[in-house]
Amino acid sequence: MYTDNLLSTSKYRLAYIATFLLSIGSFIYYYVDRPHPISLLVSGIIFGVVFLFMLLVLRPSFFSFCDDKDPIEIRTYNAFPILRKHVAFSIKKQLLHKYIIKKQLFGLRRTLSITIRGLNKQHELENYTYPDFNISSLSPSEVEVLEKQLNQYINANLERKSHK
Repeated sequence: MYTDNLLSTSKYRLAYIATFLLSIGSFIYYYVDRPHPISLLVSGIIFGVVFLFMLLVLRPSFFSFCDDKDPIEIRTYNAFPILRKHVAFSIKKQLLHKYIIKKQLFGLRRTLSITIRGLNKQHELENYTYPDFNISSLSPSEVEVLEKQLNQYINANLERKSHK
């Protein structure tokens, strides 16, 4: 199964660019053609700042989940068009222990936290939690499919451990 949110990430990228251009455009319009009162400039700036603040708080990002092979591949990067940080992880299906989907900002921002359980260098059982993945731009149906797949792997791991 392969899941990604490239289309919605592109929409967020365009929203960043449009907000920037709208703010700059209101400045240019005010200084080039002044027949309208200053309220146009102020409203353009306020709209741009509020919208940009909301986007920066939500921090939408690209998220892809591929579990066709044995290690699950998760790739992510932020939708902000400048200074992107690409992150990729491979997680073995047999090590998957649990996951948590956290909702923040009244449910507007959702993050996925994955924990694996495996042996460390001293051959002791240890849990490791990956950094949170932002899944805010996934649709509810995509989140449901993601949860279903992760639950399937966790249940298979529990059954495998119970037979030992």
